[in-house]
Amino acid sequence: MLNYQVKLHGKNASRTRAEEENRTWYLGETLSAAIGQSYNNFTPIQMAKYISMLANGGSDIDVSVVKTVIDCNGNEKSKEEIDELVSEKLNISNDNKEKLNISESNLKTVLEGMRGVTSEGGTAYSTFAGFNVEVAGKTGTAQAGNKTNGWFAGFAPYNNPEIAVVVVVENASSGGFTAEVARDIFAEYFGMNLTEVSESQEAIPSVQMNR
Repeated sequence: MLNYQVKLHGKNASRTRAEEENRTWYLGETLSAAIGQSYNNFTPIQMAKYISMLANGGSDIDVSVVKTVIDCNGNEKSKEEIDELVSEKLNISNDNKEKLNISESNLKTVLEGMRGVTSEGGTAYSTFAGFNVEVAGKTGTAQAGNKTNGWFAGFAPYNNPEIAVVVVVENASSGGFTAEVARDIFAEYFGMNLTEVSESQEAIPSVQMNR
């Protein structure tokens, strides 16, 4: 069995939910949590970071919604400069970086399993069959109250990862349908949607100016 733990503020997230509901936590629920079931609560960006860390071998990554910073002189600041400034202001050191607590053999098994999801016999095979880039992923179905939401989390290319994608579609009923959205994102990222567009250079004015 994989050495896998879901943690929330230093505690097992599912067990914390049980404590909040004042009910007994049973051993069988630990087994369910180990394969990603039970009571879990994650945002898409948390899952995207986790998938990225799996793909890069377990090392931490910085999550940011800022693409570019321009200073008052109109100069674009490098990511290194931005990270250094943020770390200084927030008193963050490299010692605080996270790393996945997973053995190399278990990580290899997880990644091979994710590749199997998009391969023949996998739950997302029909979506990625014939795709030009090898994708590794995981479909998922998450119940939230009366809703059944579809998830897909994956990365590509498998042997040299560049991008991780996580998609959640409410009421999708199955992650298999959600994988189609992820496929389109991968296709756009890898330039598969580029087509040659030829335009006439002879402009025809739509309004005649009176002289």
